[in-house]
Amino acid sequence: MKERPPLVVANWKLNGGTDLICASVASFLRQNFRVQIGIAPPYVYIGNMANFLRNSQIMIGSQNVSKFESGAFTGETSAQMLKEVGCEFCLIGHSERRQVFLENNASCHTKISSTLSAGLMPIICIGENAQQHELGLTKHILYRQLHESLLGQNIKGQQIAIAYEPIWAIGSGKAATPESVQEVHEYIFNELCTIFDEESAKNIRILYGGSVNKNNAAQLLAMPNVDGLLVGGASLDPEHFSEICALANQVTPEN
Repeated sequence: MKERPPLVVANWKLNGGTDLICASVASFLRQNFRVQIGIAPPYVYIGNMANFLRNSQIMIGSQNVSKFESGAFTGETSAQMLKEVGCEFCLIGHSERRQVFLENNASCHTKISSTLSAGLMPIICIGENAQQHELGLTKHILYRQLHESLLGQNIKGQQIAIAYEPIWAIGSGKAATPESVQEVHEYIFNELCTIFDEESAKNIRILYGGSVNKNNAAQLLAMPNVDGLLVGGASLDPEHFSEICALANQVTPEN
């Protein structure tokens, strides 16, 4: 049993629509979860989902956020704007953003600062690719991502989470083993203790993402340093995602 509720986040990526919104809302509202749930739909659906789920315990978040607060930056959306339409968290530095849009640790650092300033929870995504994994560079890559993104951040009184997503596992159907995830999450926790302090590190949830589904969710959540899950493809099926949340509910304290 976890000491606090796990956080399970759905990342819809560039998917979704009115039908998925309605099905997801209907699925969630007929169940009573103690686990903390977040959904990150595409930008255009954030306001509608926030309104539909206003009286629920489900958080709505963004898949990305601008590093700018305002100005002549066509196509950008600031953290404050996201907050005004009902966002409670932002994914930052997802591997697809890093690979396709060339985001880096420096831009993640700025985005984290903006997100914290707006009173939103940043979920910082980190992870190594297949080549780095095979060369044994996982911890080296994570060290740089953590330190370059988080050093100097003021997290006092703020919620923050880390999502470890090994790039080689995302969308591949091949999740990392629970034991290997536990080892990496323990390393992440120790680095967070170094960057901040142990008390602050204990308040930072460390999620796992990468081919998460109802068949491996329970085993992953059984690991002591796995505080939740970031779910991609499986979250596009409302019933499948609800099953994952139900599994997380089983390790959630009742009080």
